[in-house]
Amino acid sequence: MPETALDPATRRLYSDILRAPPGFVFDAALATTYSLDFETALTIPATLAFQAAEARSELLDTPLALLEGLERLADRIAIFCEAGRIKAVPKHPNRLTALLEDTITEVLAPQGGAFHPKLWVLRFIAPDDPSRVVLRLAILSRNLTTDQSWDLSLVLDGTPAPEPDDNTALIALISALPGMDPRSTTPRRNRDLVASFAGALAQVRWARPEGVRRIDFHVNGLGRPPWHPSPCRGLTVISPFVSAEALERLTQGMAPDAARLVSRTEELARIPAPVLARFGKVLVLDDLAETEDGEESEAEETCRADQAPRRGLHAKAFVTEHHSSTEITMGSGNATNAALLNGANVEVFATLTGPSRTLGSCEDQLDAKAALGRFLTEYQPVDLPETASFDAAEKRLEHLRGQIVRAGLRLCCVPEAGERVALKLASAATVVPPEGLEMRLWPLMAGAAQGTKLARIDPAPQPLGALALPDVTRWLGVQLSDVETGLNLDFSLGTRLEDLPEGRDAAILRAMIADRGAFLRYLQLLLSDPETAAQAFLNASRAGAARAAFGSFSEVPLLEAMVRALSGEGSALADVERLITRLEGACDDTGAPLIPPEFLTLWASFRSLRPTSTRPNRKAARR
Repeated sequence: MPETALDPATRRLYSDILRAPPGFVFDAALATTYSLDFETALTIPATLAFQAAEARSELLDTPLALLEGLERLADRIAIFCEAGRIKAVPKHPNRLTALLEDTITEVLAPQGGAFHPKLWVLRFIAPDDPSRVVLRLAILSRNLTTDQSWDLSLVLDGTPAPEPDDNTALIALISALPGMDPRSTTPRRNRDLVASFAGALAQVRWARPEGVRRIDFHVNGLGRPPWHPSPCRGLTVISPFVSAEALERLTQGMAPDAARLVSRTEELARIPAPVLARFGKVLVLDDLAETEDGEESEAEETCRADQAPRRGLHAKAFVTEHHSSTEITMGSGNATNAALLNGANVEVFATLTGPSRTLGSCEDQLDAKAALGRFLTEYQPVDLPETASFDAAEKRLEHLRGQIVRAGLRLCCVPEAGERVALKLASAATVVPPEGLEMRLWPLMAGAAQGTKLARIDPAPQPLGALALPDVTRWLGVQLSDVETGLNLDFSLGTRLEDLPEGRDAAILRAMIADRGAFLRYLQLLLSDPETAAQAFLNASRAGAARAAFGSFSEVPLLEAMVRALSGEGSALADVERLITRLEGACDDTGAPLIPPEFLTLWASFRSLRPTSTRPNRKAARR
């Protein structure tokens, strides 16, 4: 039997997708996702900058690495996600989320469904010749969350070519992103990234995976007739969410023994038996716990290649056979009305076509002795508990979420004594929860315990409390509650932040670099080889010995590192100049200068000698 494309043993980590090809460095990235959490979003720039940590928990425990990742790369990354689908309560609220304010743009699907595509486009350049470019495309079935479900990813590398592939659908999706922002506040730098990647996609040709002779892309939800699998002689549907109407459409004119379905037990239990009878095989993952949309697991451990995924099914694929060829379509869309039939959802798909002898047939993908089949078992009908009251409550809460998302929230800053800032919430449209529903809102860094119960949101500003300047962000936490059932809906939402006092970002930097030890460790990150420095820092943090690993000023080999930087193209020393300027006059808790005077003496000698960096100013766009 041929090796199949849907083998869980070939699972990828996010860090693999973000890793630069040999001889290239990261330049820019654009991502789309249905949902995300701040912890994952914070680790992405550091992962790209340092390529040092395989586990996001390592970076989350290393705030200076997170800070430098954001400083280096945040303005070269654009993330578009569904409005109101950011996880509400981070495990450890982090003031660095303020530095993601321009990176993340919340959008809404133009046809009224969900903004559901999971896509990455990354550009890598050769450091000695920026005209040499590799473009990477990743089409995923997972979001930017801590998901540990079994998912699918297609990762393609490509280069500009005289005869590029037809990437029209991808270009249409990316070009439409700024127009999906309900607040029309997509930062200029994100619009520039959109235009840049749209132009690059028009010129690229993708390297084919082994056995693939053709690649096609499809996007639903932009107003054109939606894509769905074409008639075929054999069909395998892998979809965690399904609808009866979509399953009937997919199997129209097919004999049951030619159709196979893999889904989740609770989803299949909702489908009428005659519809399931249209499939000769109906399978589920074997005894695996599922989570909502398969995506909000808190587990951070990784799965070994020989283990079944721990958190259930989140992969989506449609495998079709046509005589001697197989088409494997993977992407973000489920086998539901919104994804495939009426075009309400924005979805992205890629279809790989090749000989069945190399890609595998529909039967091969589910073979019980290899690939995915060894993790599957036949579906056994179950009786679902009565959930009508909870389903009704969920619909009411979702409707209220939609009203809040579209209300045009504004967070107004009012400076107070002691570098504190009072925050007041207002909106362009009025939102009043219906009877039986309650809403609580809070500035993200204040935490849910400081939430304010509001009877309405309207154009009149209402106080949400006061925070220290470094803790002020445009992000709000929101909790909606159904009184009768006790059901809660938690999420985070961006606002328009008005009258923010100057110096917020500098205050965050000073809060993160609170003593000389932190200053010296940050210098180590700036001056050393990124991967070496970051890995040393992570190893030290893992052992709880960061200070011992980097020592005091007299012990850190800064002079050697600065001489090496002086012989380079000057970017590292430019970073040091930026740091010194922003920390000028800062003191630690004892009142001593944060920057050691002996270092300033040393730096004065280097300032006059350092070359002018040819690297673009990373912060100019965000300013």
